[in-house]
Amino acid sequence: MYILILITILLDTILSYFIPIYFNKLNYFFPLLTLTLIVFLYGKVKDKYYFRLVFIMGFLYDILFSYIFLFNSLVFLILAKFIKKINKYIRYNVFTNFIIVIVCIFLYDFFLFLLVYLTKYNTVTLKDLFYKFSHSLILNLSFYILLEIIFKNKKFKYN
Repeated sequence: MYILILITILLDTILSYFIPIYFNKLNYFFPLLTLTLIVFLYGKVKDKYYFRLVFIMGFLYDILFSYIFLFNSLVFLILAKFIKKINKYIRYNVFTNFIIVIVCIFLYDFFLFLLVYLTKYNTVTLKDLFYKFSHSLILNLSFYILLEIIFKNKKFKYN
């Protein structure tokens, strides 16, 4: 499981910094693979370890990508609580998790949009929010499907 987390963060880093895919000065992929992994890991590890892992992944995400101390840690924890609540009411399966990945990506982008908009850090519009959201779906949903195929019905042990 630790290796999976490290590989995911490494892929996020490589896709973000070293292989940006542009067409006419527009970035076509916004990797949020770590967030996709958070959805994937729910139910595969015990809850108390799940939330610890989510916090650690958010902290690493803060260090590598955002420079906003504990922002991603907090947002990832909020999304993890959301995932837990949703899974209480709906049946846990690949299709529902696919939908949860879409919702979590949107919520993450929305929280980021709110932070940038409210702090006036940069000029952003709703068009920017939906552009980023729509262009992050392809890559992240493909990653989720790949995780489901590789680790079908596998429970992870937390040591």
